[in-house]
Amino acid sequence: MIILRKSTLDNFLYIDNHTHGAYGVNFNYANYDEIKNLLKKLYKRNIRGICPTLVGESNFNILRQLAIFKRIKEEQLKNIEDETLVIGAHLEGTFLSPKKNGIQNKRLFKKATTANFKDLVGDFEDIVKIVTIAPEEDLDLIGYLNDRNIKTQAGHTIGTTLKKCQATTHMFNAMNGIHHRNNSVALEALINDNIYCEIIADLIHCSKEIIKLLLKCKEQDKILLISDSLPSSHYSKNIVFCGKKITKEGKDDKGTIAGSNKTLDEICKKLLKEEILSKEQIEKMAFLNQIKYLDLKNKEIDILNR
Repeated sequence: MIILRKSTLDNFLYIDNHTHGAYGVNFNYANYDEIKNLLKKLYKRNIRGICPTLVGESNFNILRQLAIFKRIKEEQLKNIEDETLVIGAHLEGTFLSPKKNGIQNKRLFKKATTANFKDLVGDFEDIVKIVTIAPEEDLDLIGYLNDRNIKTQAGHTIGTTLKKCQATTHMFNAMNGIHHRNNSVALEALINDNIYCEIIADLIHCSKEIIKLLLKCKEQDKILLISDSLPSSHYSKNIVFCGKKITKEGKDDKGTIAGSNKTLDEICKKLLKEEILSKEQIEKMAFLNQIKYLDLKNKEIDILNR
């Protein structure tokens, strides 16, 4: 039996399944040294594990970044010091609905087929942990990913059903809302007890009231707190994300929200201060639930709890 370390009020541990970077580092373009330096900074914030998240890009760029993630993880499993563990990549681009592209460039989207996925990840399929997909765009990809224990998450979708996805990506954002006469991914996720829900609970992407609704509808062990942090988190300069200039508020010049300017530890501390979540709830939704959802191995859990 693995005994998980209990975090204290001043020493929470965090796992972030959905982060695009921080401190000026963009996971879509950062090189090995830049990512290693970021992992040291995140570790100091007690973020012990991450799924570095990639938006839609060329196959060449995706392959390059997956190769870096795989190299880092292989090194970490042999010997890791004071840095955050790379658990596996989260692919948030490519297989999305062009009608819910958000900040992303829909010209980079592809049909959700196994063939396109294999072309995208090449020899680095084993470092992919999560794929966000619009279920209505799926042709044969969700089944292929599920068979390989790669988590499929419904997001950037206009769909009315989750199909065979295990979770939602940033719940309520980039999907149709809840309507008393219409089905939606958001509605199905609320009432399906088997579904995990990611949520950016920064009180910008989601209001306090909608967070409370999620807490009333979902079992607490099915909620995954994430940051969706941008490279602009803890960075004073302007950034370009998905080919667009992003303001310090995390929006493009048209007001489209791109992501969060806070890291997961900051979001959780704000939730605690606002008395939206308790210490025990934060421990569960920002650390323990992620371990179970991601099916982490003993070696990985030991690293996270060190």
